[in-house]
Amino acid sequence: MMTSVKDFTNSFILKCNEFRALVNLDKLGVIASSVCLVHCLVLPFVLILLPFAGLEYLASNAAHKVLAFFVLLFALTAIVPGYLQHRRKTILIAMLFGLSLVMLATFSLAALNLSNLETPLITVGNLILVATHLQNRRHLSKLHNISCHDHVH
Repeated sequence: MMTSVKDFTNSFILKCNEFRALVNLDKLGVIASSVCLVHCLVLPFVLILLPFAGLEYLASNAAHKVLAFFVLLFALTAIVPGYLQHRRKTILIAMLFGLSLVMLATFSLAALNLSNLETPLITVGNLILVATHLQNRRHLSKLHNISCHDHVH
């Protein structure tokens, strides 16, 4: 049996519990970007103390990559589905720009001998991602209030 265009379009409309899940993913995205940001800003000041606390792995390249993975994961799982609901292109563009800065700083600058740009790029990228998650959440909340207003949760 063929599906109508209306049925296909309605399959992209989220239910109330799915809106809440996306809002929670945005919260996790804000946390991941904030942790990555704090890690990169504070690390130079505490680098000398890490071995005494047994936390020298926090200064490793692997730690940066793990943090970047979570930043990427939460951006893709919260912002992309949110965009499919609210269709705000600025949200999607900001996410792509912020992720590009974080990924460039994490995976490419050392190879290009530009490690001195890592902290500024990660800082800007994560600030953009935090703002983008918050905007995504705001737009989803507006849609949630509109689409879920008529029935009991």
